[in-house]
Amino acid sequence: MADWEIRPASVADVEAVAELRAVVLRADLERLGRYDEQRVRQRLRDGFAPAHTWVIEVGGAFAGRVSLRPAEDAH
Repeated sequence: MADWEIRPASVADVEAVAELRAVVLRADLERLGRYDEQRVRQRLRDGFAPAHTWVIEVGGAFAGRVSLRPAEDAH
């Protein structure tokens, strides 16, 4: 089993995160007739907050991300 780690995200991670989001959401968005190749990536770019995001790496390679944004009464 490969080693995994979690690290704080940086601005440089935005494209990898946007690509992963597009791949993960594609089937559901196509089923709903709402998949737009550029829009799905741009929405992530527009809202990406590295300060609230952590990147998951497996064997040193990007594998995913976790985001927790503060809210008035929760995360």
